[in-house]
Amino acid sequence: MFTEQQNQVTLKRALGFWQSFGVAVGLVVAATTMVSLTNYFGNVGPAFMIPAAVAGVAVIFIVMSYAELATAIPGAGMIADYTMPAMGRTMSIFGVLTGYIVLISAGGACESIISGMCAQYVWGIPIKPFAFCMLLLFLIINFLGVEFLGKSQIILTVGMMAVLFILGLGGLLQLGTVSEQIPVEFNPYGWSTVASAMLGGIWLYIGIEYVCPMTEEIIKPEKNIPRAMILGVIAIFVCDMLFGMAVVKYIPLQDIATSDIPQLIGAEKMYGTAGVMLLAIATIFAGASSADSHMAAVPRMLYGLARDGMLPRFIAYLHPKFRTPWIAILIAFACLSTPLFVNVDISVIMSYVSIACVAWLVSYIMVQVDLIIIRKKYPKLHRPFKSPMYPLPQIIGIATCVYTIVTSGSAAMTGAGYFMIAFMIYSILWVKFKMKKKCFEPVTFDEMPHIIVKFDE
Repeated sequence: MFTEQQNQVTLKRALGFWQSFGVAVGLVVAATTMVSLTNYFGNVGPAFMIPAAVAGVAVIFIVMSYAELATAIPGAGMIADYTMPAMGRTMSIFGVLTGYIVLISAGGACESIISGMCAQYVWGIPIKPFAFCMLLLFLIINFLGVEFLGKSQIILTVGMMAVLFILGLGGLLQLGTVSEQIPVEFNPYGWSTVASAMLGGIWLYIGIEYVCPMTEEIIKPEKNIPRAMILGVIAIFVCDMLFGMAVVKYIPLQDIATSDIPQLIGAEKMYGTAGVMLLAIATIFAGASSADSHMAAVPRMLYGLARDGMLPRFIAYLHPKFRTPWIAILIAFACLSTPLFVNVDISVIMSYVSIACVAWLVSYIMVQVDLIIIRKKYPKLHRPFKSPMYPLPQIIGIATCVYTIVTSGSAAMTGAGYFMIAFMIYSILWVKFKMKKKCFEPVTFDEMPHIIVKFDE
């Protein structure tokens, strides 16, 4: 059985493995991540490696579900396309808005500001003009098409991860460092502190699934999508842990925990002015790469919703020449630009990150539930990639997300809760009164003409 959309303009397959890897990792190794990584090492000590490792394994299990669903139900809407046949239109809209609009309007929106802070600290460039120019650059790149996106992401991703790896390894081995190492206890604050650090651990990898909305633009997605995500998690863990472990060997933990720019202070202590310059560039690369990934993935989710009538139809416009969703990209650009109009400092940024993380984890739970429902409802659905050890990865993924949300703190849960209530109300009203459909009735694949699916005999 096949279903097919008859459109004059379709998305174009142009991304191979390395471009897919760049899109996935490009968001995760972000400016906010580099700040939170070193702050968590300061608050927990070297033992932060434990929740980071546990979170990495859990995220690999979680992305197994994303890889299966993305290749079996390929669509730019990602969570919307997976949720419609499982839980209906209302939950589809809710999943996208909760998981990703909160993200780019809160945590993601702070990436360019952190990059601007680094530019100001090192070169004296004003924060907001720098941030605006960076966002404008990637607006243009995403307008032009995924070939430009893939090339830019490879450069940014390789550059920033190479800097973390080199500084971390060099600092640990004392290769050319300007300071002596200091003794540091592995677990100075006790195991309860380690156990409560899962939010910081999972934030190191959250967003690795950003490559999935681009399934229709990836060559051999059944191979490149899971490989890009799994190898991305491993590469992130290695680079982050090398750098974090190096920093705590040169600066007292309390100094790292209370600093607004701990990654720059760590680099300066290890390699002086040269270290600060290099790490500032890496942080700017991280913020730029994150902005690039946000502007690539989220518009395709909005495009998917609008194409199915779950958002205003004009959002589904594709440019006839570049075949990119220009209106949706402009919406993402506007969300990412919100910090340019308010006063933002590091404490506000980290609060936004916590709220975004909690909301994002809710969408992760939804995808695990989607896979379980679709496995039961459509056992003969052709799955080019199949999550191994089903349902163990899904159970572990859900349990990890719930535990992380519960231990994130009341402020993060409350902030995310307000957004989720508002989005649920909007989703119900839109489906019931605008679409005149049943809110929670699963949608058949025949009602999703943009999705091409196959059933095994």
